[in-house]
Amino acid sequence: MFLLLFASDLTPDTITMATTADTASLLQCSMCKNLTEDLVTLSCGHTFCESCLNQHINMSDPQCPQCHQAPRRVEMDDLSHINTDERGEILCDICEKNRKFIAVNSCLTCLLSYCERHLKPHQSMERLKGHRLIDPVERWDERACGDHGRPLELYCTRDECCICALCVKPGVDVITVVTERQRREAKQQRTIVELESMIKKGAKKIQDLEDRVRKNVAEINREQTEIKKVFAAVIDAVRRAEEKLLAPLEDGRRSLEREMEEKTQKIQEDMQKYKKMIDRLNQTQNEEDDIIFLQSYPTVPAQLRDDWRVAIDTELNFGSMRNTTTSVLTSIRTQLENLCFIEITRIQRFLVDVILDKETAHPALEVFQDGKTVRGKANAHDIRRGTNLLDGVLGNLQITSGKAFWLVEVGQTTGWELGVVRENANRGGNVSYKPSEGYWVFLFSGPNTYGAFEDCPIQLHLSTKPQKVGVFVDYESDLISFYNMDNLSHIYTFTQCRFNGTIRPYFNPHPNKNVKNSDPMKIFF
Repeated sequence: MFLLLFASDLTPDTITMATTADTASLLQCSMCKNLTEDLVTLSCGHTFCESCLNQHINMSDPQCPQCHQAPRRVEMDDLSHINTDERGEILCDICEKNRKFIAVNSCLTCLLSYCERHLKPHQSMERLKGHRLIDPVERWDERACGDHGRPLELYCTRDECCICALCVKPGVDVITVVTERQRREAKQQRTIVELESMIKKGAKKIQDLEDRVRKNVAEINREQTEIKKVFAAVIDAVRRAEEKLLAPLEDGRRSLEREMEEKTQKIQEDMQKYKKMIDRLNQTQNEEDDIIFLQSYPTVPAQLRDDWRVAIDTELNFGSMRNTTTSVLTSIRTQLENLCFIEITRIQRFLVDVILDKETAHPALEVFQDGKTVRGKANAHDIRRGTNLLDGVLGNLQITSGKAFWLVEVGQTTGWELGVVRENANRGGNVSYKPSEGYWVFLFSGPNTYGAFEDCPIQLHLSTKPQKVGVFVDYESDLISFYNMDNLSHIYTFTQCRFNGTIRPYFNPHPNKNVKNSDPMKIFF
């Protein structure tokens, strides 16, 4: 640390080290012009060796050897700030000990704080005008070199730290702290701009997430409403079928109760009649007069017969029950088919762009330039089939996870196949379309023949011929579904599929025989 001193106050004990931004000038004595480490700077801004300055002071008046300035003493009425020792205030380093005033600025070059009066040399003297003034600083130790006590005014780019002029080493890049600050401020501003940009992006991302969640919640609510409607209709159909089946049972129960009541009453009446007959027989049995006994003997049927028919009709009409069951199942299936609309709406979110891989096409097929259209070549039946490749062509899409949906227009073709093939499945020679062989294929062979190539093929019955077919794959759920996109109905689903690796879309428009199957198959996106 160093002091700017008034000439009248100069003594060897009050001289300390100083610095400037120019390293060469800082290390040069104004008297001997030599470079040395023991330098001091006076209040006028001139720098000298400590030994040169001490020798000058001992031989002459205490004033600057170069400019001979001897600043006048400061009087109380010349000061604009009140003397204070309030706690926490930063005081002038130049004022006399018992007359210190509040500092208005600190000099980063001198490492001193000045009151308004002692600051004037920095405002008037050309040599001091280059010094950097800031608001008063309380702790100067942090701005001084720990090794040399000089101000930290340089920056070492190698060590990335602030140093004083005496810390400079040959071959080490050094710049002023101002230059480094300018660089840091520029970087800081770029960082601020980048962080503000990230904040804006984050806010936009949050807004996007909120919009997406809001949209998905609305979609969930809509689907919940639709599903509840479907099952409400199913429950209503089941309830009506239950009522229909229970009604005759309830009628039968009431009929049985009436029949039992009627038969019980008839039996009880006969029992009463028989009791009366017993009483009359008992009365005549004690008669001693034979004539009177014979004359009073009651008429009794020659043979008592049990005509109490207690058979009850407990048979149920099974035909009615079966008809009702069939009807309610049909109604339930019809209602549950409404779930397909929700399902198709959902899976279309996973629509993917599929391009036909021409290199995988059978020679009998013609793949168009757009990569979306394929059809059988004319007279393709002349080409030997099954020698190298099975009929068909693969899509370029390689599915190893997730969900995928693609849409194919089959038009008026008289036969076609659609599905999915395992990439490493055998496509040469005599290979069957089976899941166990790596094929999950849906077939139309006309005029109204549809089938699913399970290991045991399944014939399907469709009410309408689809013109557009949707294929949906859920890799994690091990299923492949086919949909009639014309009436938004479900056709068939392969479940528990063992993909065991990459799978690819499969297309086969069947050969073009005598222009009977010339319509192409086209992929939509």
